[in-house]
Amino acid sequence: MALISDHPTAALSFRDAAWPAETAGNPRFATRWLTHEDAAGPQRNAWRELAANASEPNPFYEDHLLLPALQHLSGKSDIRLLAIEDRLEPGRLIAFLPVKVSHTCRGLPLPTATAWRSIHTFLATPLIRKGCEWDGMRAIVRSLRQAGIKLIRMPHMAADGPVAEALSVLTSTNSLAVATSRSFERALLRSGHDGESYIAESISKKKRKEYARQSRRLADLGEVTFETADMRDEAAVEGIALEFLELELASWKGRAGTAIAQRPAEARFFFDACRAAAAAGKLFPLTMRVDGAPVATILNFGGSGSDGTGQFSFKIAHDERYARYSPGVLLELELTRRLLDTPGIAFTDSCANPDHPMIDHLWRERRTMQDVTITTSKFVPSAAVHWAAAVDRTEFSAKRSLRALVARIKRSA
Repeated sequence: MALISDHPTAALSFRDAAWPAETAGNPRFATRWLTHEDAAGPQRNAWRELAANASEPNPFYEDHLLLPALQHLSGKSDIRLLAIEDRLEPGRLIAFLPVKVSHTCRGLPLPTATAWRSIHTFLATPLIRKGCEWDGMRAIVRSLRQAGIKLIRMPHMAADGPVAEALSVLTSTNSLAVATSRSFERALLRSGHDGESYIAESISKKKRKEYARQSRRLADLGEVTFETADMRDEAAVEGIALEFLELELASWKGRAGTAIAQRPAEARFFFDACRAAAAAGKLFPLTMRVDGAPVATILNFGGSGSDGTGQFSFKIAHDERYARYSPGVLLELELTRRLLDTPGIAFTDSCANPDHPMIDHLWRERRTMQDVTITTSKFVPSAAVHWAAAVDRTEFSAKRSLRALVARIKRSA
């Protein structure tokens, strides 16, 4: 059975069958459907070259994070990697997006492609070559339409960058219906100031004095150091990963059963991702120690891009026995100084939830995120995307209410 067809009602069967290497009907750009094995092998260099020249960095869709996620966190889902190649320059990719395809969307019988995210994917903006944003987004939509897809869902996509702008122009000029399920902001660090000046402007004098007092009290317990291990040393990489897992396991996450170490597949992903990122020079840990013992650790992953390197805060954990000294805040303050004082780092994305109680008070800048659904053709009823968005919003609201209820119960216990 043909998996990709120009017929608008083509049946989709994405499992246990060979995909064609190319979708017809796009004169300038070739559509390559890659498997995990393709991406890890013959297409890896082209993928990396695209990431290095991407309009917007996204390490979660680079090989050092996506390949471990596909191996350990995709479950039974059949994920395919959509790569768009420029026929004028064979081997040169202009766009890349992992997608998960389903036959329905929120109860509607419409084949739907969703930009794939694992539980540890905090950004789902496609990798698109700088200067090719319009061509890249158009080729993605066209390729999915030719595969029989009716709707495209793009959760956790940056809303304020050139890729989102290209998508907006594409939908309006082609009469494609679009609906936003959710829009939110999260903390971002991007400033021309040095670290100390930024902290002085961002944090009140009263708060700075309090953090300085906590830092002195912590120093009374032993020598406080901030360390970045040598990521060229495999043993050091594994040591940092283990320290983080142990700190997280001993925290409230361990008591709640949500620590990475308590979930074997996530633990394997975490170790493989740390190794791969370190080998690529894109793992950036910072650990605060007291007399050599880890008190707090934060891990950042690097993302390539045409306009400089971006960093993305992945996880932070601290020893709760030191909670009175605010070790997480002290570590973030030191990280802020280092990030702003290091040339070549264009920005750092907190990857935090909206209204985060800690990082939102330290970093002033914000990044707007959105979850959007679009039609691949003007002939797909616009009501479909608005229905899907409405169901999404109801689900988001229910989850927020549940979290608030759990929080109240914990406070009253």
